[in-house]
Amino acid sequence: MPLRLRRSLATLLALSVASAPLPAFAQAAAAQVEIVAGDTATRAKDYAAALTHYQTANLASPSPRAALGIADALYQLGRTGESFEAYNEAQTNYGPKLGFAEKALVTKRLKELAAKTGWLSIRVGEPGAQVDVDGKSLGVSPVPVLVRVAMGPHDVKVTKAGFAAFMAHAEVAADGTAIVEVKLAPVASQGHVVVHSTGPEPLRVIVDGVDVGVTPWEGDLPPGSHVIAGRSSSAQAEAQTVELSAGSRTAVDLVSSATAAHLQIRTNDGKGSIYVDGVVKGEGAFAGDVGPGPHTVVVSREGFQRFEKSMTLTERQTWAETVTLEPAVATAATSSEGDRGLEGIYGGFGFVGMAGIGGMGTELETNCSTLGAATCSTPSPLGGGAFGYVGYTWNPVGFELFLEGGGDATTQKATYNGSSPNGGALVPASSPARTETFNFVRGGGVAALRARATFQTRVIRGTVAGGVGVSYHEVLMKRSATDSAGDNNQYVPGGVGYLSPALSAEAALQIRFTQTFALAIGVQFLADNASIAGSNSVPAQQALPFGTALIPTPEYHLATGPQVTIGPFLGLAFGP
Repeated sequence: MPLRLRRSLATLLALSVASAPLPAFAQAAAAQVEIVAGDTATRAKDYAAALTHYQTANLASPSPRAALGIADALYQLGRTGESFEAYNEAQTNYGPKLGFAEKALVTKRLKELAAKTGWLSIRVGEPGAQVDVDGKSLGVSPVPVLVRVAMGPHDVKVTKAGFAAFMAHAEVAADGTAIVEVKLAPVASQGHVVVHSTGPEPLRVIVDGVDVGVTPWEGDLPPGSHVIAGRSSSAQAEAQTVELSAGSRTAVDLVSSATAAHLQIRTNDGKGSIYVDGVVKGEGAFAGDVGPGPHTVVVSREGFQRFEKSMTLTERQTWAETVTLEPAVATAATSSEGDRGLEGIYGGFGFVGMAGIGGMGTELETNCSTLGAATCSTPSPLGGGAFGYVGYTWNPVGFELFLEGGGDATTQKATYNGSSPNGGALVPASSPARTETFNFVRGGGVAALRARATFQTRVIRGTVAGGVGVSYHEVLMKRSATDSAGDNNQYVPGGVGYLSPALSAEAALQIRFTQTFALAIGVQFLADNASIAGSNSVPAQQALPFGTALIPTPEYHLATGPQVTIGPFLGLAFGP
C-alpha cells in the first residue's frame, strides 16, 4: 500500500476515534477487556470467574458476545434454569446478529435445557416481600411472572415484617409450569378480650380506669397487664387483672353485686305527684331502687304547699318517709301556683283572621286617574291563615321560631264614563264607558325569630311576643271589563312574587286548663314590604278587544310599599 494512502487511513482513523463520544468509547473498551478476560477464564475452565467477567462486560456495553458468554458460563456451572433464560434472551435480543454456528449452538442448548427445566410462577399479592427459591433470593415482590428453574422439587419462602413467613414446596415438570399462590397472614400484635356480666343488668366496662362500653363487650388491647372492672347505677363488679400476649384471646366474667339504695315515699292520703331528682315517679306513692349518692324528693298537689327534701343515701340503704301536705293559704296559692313549674320547651299553634291596613298598594289605589278611570273602589284585603311556634323559656322570657302561612284577597273596581277624569285632556283608556273589576289573591308565609314574655296566675296567663324575620308572597290578578251593552273582556296575567324582611308581633290572653296546657285568644300583627325584592307588577300587554273598540292593558302593580295586616286568632299553648 502506498505510504501516502496508509497515512491518509491512519489520519482518518484517528479523527474517527477523536470524534467519537469519549464515555461510549471508554465503556466499549472496558467491555472488550472483560470479554477477553472471560474467554481466558473459560479456557481455564474457571466458569465462575468467566461468568463474572461476561456480566461485567454486558453491564458496560451490551453485546451478543457478552450475552452468549453469560449463557455458556451458566450452562457449564449447571445452573440450568438461569442458562435457559440467558440463551433465550440472547436469541431474542441478538438473533439476527448471531453467526451460523452461534445460532445452531443456542438452538441446541435451548432444546436440551427445555427438557431439564420448567417454569416457576410465584404470585405474591403483598408488595415489598422478600422471595427466596431454594435458599437464593429472587428479589422483592413484585417478582417476575415466570422464572425458569431446573425440573424437580423447589422450596419457596416469602417473608415480610409484620407477617408470618410463608413456605411452600413446588414440583416443576420438564418444560412445564408450577404455580405458587402466596398469601401472607398478618402477625397479631394485640390480645383480644371478651367481657360478660353475670348479674341481671348490663354493666359499664372499665378497662384501666376508662369506660369502654357496656357488657357484653369485646375488643383488642396491647400486650401486658390490664385491670378490668364493671359498674352500673345500682351494681358493681370487683376488678380483675388479666395478662395479655400478642394473638391471645381471653374471656372475663364480671360478677356483679347490688349497690343500690332503696327509696320509699308515700303521702298520708294517697294523693300528690311524687318527683325524684326532677322526674315524676308516681301518684301518692313510690318505692324503688336508686343509685347511692344525693337525691331530692318533691311532692306537689294543687291547693297544697310544695314538699321538698334532700338526702344522701349510701349503698344498700333504705329511706322510707310518709309525707303530709299542708293546705296552701289563698295568697300563697295565687303566687306560687301561678309561677312556671319548670323552665323549658314551649310551643303553640292557632288560626288567625287577617285584615289589611292601608290597602295593598295596587295600581287602582295609587294611579286611578292615570288609568283614565272616573272613580276607583279599593277595599283592603281580608284573609286568614295558620301559625305555629316553638321555643325555650327562661322564666319569664323565652325565644322562639315562629312560622305562619296564609292568604288574603280583595275585589277592587274602576269605573270609566267615557270622559277624562277631572275634566282634563281625554286619556285613551277612558273610553269606552265600562266597569273593570279586579280580583287580587295573595298567598305566602312568614318565618321569624321572636322573643316572648309571659306573666301568669294560677288560671290566667298573659303573653306578648315580637321579632323579625322574612316573608315571601305570591300575588295573582284577574281583570274583568263589562259595559251596559253586555260587551265583556277578561285578562289574567301571570302571578308575581316578592321577598321582604318582616315584623311579627302578638298579644294574647291564655286560659290555663293545666300547668302546661292553655287556650289562647289574642291578636297577631304582621308587616312587610312589597317593593324590596322580587316582582310586584305585571308588564303591559297589547290592547284587548272590547266590543267594537280596543281597551289598553297597561302595566299593573299588584302590590307596592308596606303591607300591614292585623287580626284576631284562636289557638292552643303548651308548656312548660
